[in-house]
Amino acid sequence: MKLNRMFSMLLVAGCGSWTASSLAQDSVDIGELEVTGQSLGNGQMVQEEAAKSRSTVTREALEKMSPTGNGIDKLKYTPGLNVSSDDSSGLSGFNFSMRGMQSDQVGVTMDGIPINDSGNYALYPNLLGDPDNLAEVFATQGSAEIDGPHIGSSGGNIGLVSMRPTKDFGVAFKQTLGSNNLQKTFVRLNTGEYMGLSNYISVSKTQSDKWKGKGELDAEKVELNSLYKFGEGNSLNAIIKYHKQENNRYATASLAQYRSNHQYEFAETPVYNANTGKLSTASYKTSVNPFENVTASLTGRFQLRDDLQLTVAPYYYWANGGSYSAYGSPATLYSTTNSSGNYDLSNLNTSAGYNADGDPVSGRYYRPSWTETWRPGINSKLTWALNDDHSLDIGYWYERARQRQTQPFISLKADGSPTDIWADSNAAVDANGVKIQGRNYFTVTPVHKLFIQDTWYATADLTLTGGLAYEYSERDGNMKASLYDTPEKRNATYHEFLPNFSAKYQLDTENSVFYNLTRNMRTPPNYVLYNAGDSISLDPELSWNNELGWRYASDSMALSATLFYLQFENRQISSRNQDGDYEMLNAGKVENKGLELEFSGLLPHDFNYYASYTYTEAEQQEDILYYGVYVPTKGKQVASVPKNLFNLSLGYDNGRWYGNVIGKFVDNQYGDLTNDQSIPHYTVVDMNVGYRLPVNKNYLQSATVRLSMNNVFNREYLAGVNTVVVNSARYNGTGSTYAGAQTPYYTIGEEQTVAVTFEANF
Repeated sequence: MKLNRMFSMLLVAGCGSWTASSLAQDSVDIGELEVTGQSLGNGQMVQEEAAKSRSTVTREALEKMSPTGNGIDKLKYTPGLNVSSDDSSGLSGFNFSMRGMQSDQVGVTMDGIPINDSGNYALYPNLLGDPDNLAEVFATQGSAEIDGPHIGSSGGNIGLVSMRPTKDFGVAFKQTLGSNNLQKTFVRLNTGEYMGLSNYISVSKTQSDKWKGKGELDAEKVELNSLYKFGEGNSLNAIIKYHKQENNRYATASLAQYRSNHQYEFAETPVYNANTGKLSTASYKTSVNPFENVTASLTGRFQLRDDLQLTVAPYYYWANGGSYSAYGSPATLYSTTNSSGNYDLSNLNTSAGYNADGDPVSGRYYRPSWTETWRPGINSKLTWALNDDHSLDIGYWYERARQRQTQPFISLKADGSPTDIWADSNAAVDANGVKIQGRNYFTVTPVHKLFIQDTWYATADLTLTGGLAYEYSERDGNMKASLYDTPEKRNATYHEFLPNFSAKYQLDTENSVFYNLTRNMRTPPNYVLYNAGDSISLDPELSWNNELGWRYASDSMALSATLFYLQFENRQISSRNQDGDYEMLNAGKVENKGLELEFSGLLPHDFNYYASYTYTEAEQQEDILYYGVYVPTKGKQVASVPKNLFNLSLGYDNGRWYGNVIGKFVDNQYGDLTNDQSIPHYTVVDMNVGYRLPVNKNYLQSATVRLSMNNVFNREYLAGVNTVVVNSARYNGTGSTYAGAQTPYYTIGEEQTVAVTFEANF
């Protein structure tokens, strides 16, 4: 599938926008939101009504943050979350933990579409949409939604919600310039509403140099959103998002590499081992990440009767791309290839020369990890108000994801760069015309989820909710012929009943308390079907999530306090091996417990404040058997989880000028499960300032100039853990067995960056 076909599809969709869609608000229960009086903390906190811990970043807060960044970056001050990104462009890699869970253990939706990878549940910036079109980003820190379309969520849910088309015609324009030659242009056209139909289409292009090392970032986005309202309470909302990127990757660093060079990066010129032909020093030229994807949804809400509403939301997700990565270790580039019974390699050119296009080639090849995903699904829910006291939700989610994971061989030019970074279109073939693969998996993952939930308004102040879901998932794996594998089919199924219960009591007009209990199942990633070295069994990860919270809200202040306790069985820790491929570590039983505080309010003279604090103990309960040795992990903190997080913001907004200064403290983070190596705690400060220009409403609705500065004091630091290992020190077992020391790799925190944005609404 090529770019021109994608644009053709988008143009057809744009012309036929009567099929307008839905999902702009939420496809899962996100609770009711209420803002009392003026916005608190620059819109960083609202009064939540759900009987669970929940935080919402509003449109106002999004506009007052850095003009780039992605939807996950916008949660970096939210309680419970620790977000680390390669840079502030929003286009590069990121990681986060939430209440001691890694990012691939948290379900994430974009307008109701599940966007965690269907195989390993990883999250990628290209699937987060354009942040300029977001209405809000919310996080339920510990409770997976009963109707959430996820099989990889251990607890917690993040939702990104697109803004709806406006009733009036209008054009929004933004131009951003910043450090490292950052340029972003964004344009959105609202058609206005006509006979119940309103639409917008937006396009954006972002370009930037990497802040460290050679290489560039380049991304294009197109989004279409159509909303059609008809009858009483009926609507269709169609949303299509397209993204294409050609980015160079950032290198992660070991602790030793960072200490020797705080801006450790890939080499400019590749260096090869003369004996093996493999790359001994990674090059930025092969550290590339091309990716292209489309998501599309059509959500219909139908008011069948005054007391009965049906929601039906089919969706489709297509993604194609990959990357080559080396985590400080020798990479898989070859001057010669191994003989294989699956391929006739006699035709391969392994000496320098010229290819069919006349380009000089080195006689070497590299093999990126390439993934293509086709993912149709449908969410449906029937909401029935039985009487004044009870509301019943009954629903069904079905998805059938297909994922092809390959490692094609791509010829390298004489300068060490690929002949084509889009590896699916220019891969080497053997003498029989068969594409050569270092890995060749095809996985089908059908999923069924049925649920029923009753909400009982027991009194005017007491609300009780109880529900039960049944989740069934299957991994149907087909390991096809490759250099190292003979064809073999593998299959596993997982199923579980998942109950939930919550209670909320309104003490008075300003105070409320809640308790929430949920059961969650995380289906193992698909690669455990294929990886011989994975230590995990095929048992799913199960968890019980408990929350006890109190909220206070008045016109000038809001406060939320939550105690949480999570129990895990077969806790799955995602990592990468030395070739950059995912692998799974089984940490056994783990208990996460802690406290979250969120505090926001108004001060005299147009000032405001926002603060959040999180304390997390993620304690492993068992020693892990690893390569025949029980390594001492019992009682140790789970890797990459800081015990203390603290954010403090002081803001100002008089209607013309606004500004905020935010300080963020992150405690030590371990890189291994034995807690032998950690990165130090750090504090960074960000700042944002804006001026709303006086305008003539006859020609211009609004205009604003914004200045954002990240890492104001140019602090040098390691931001987070990218590659978790079991042990970074050697542990001897009985006899000759031992668990050799492994190397964790870390994300290097970005230097000071500045961005200036001019935006206007016509």
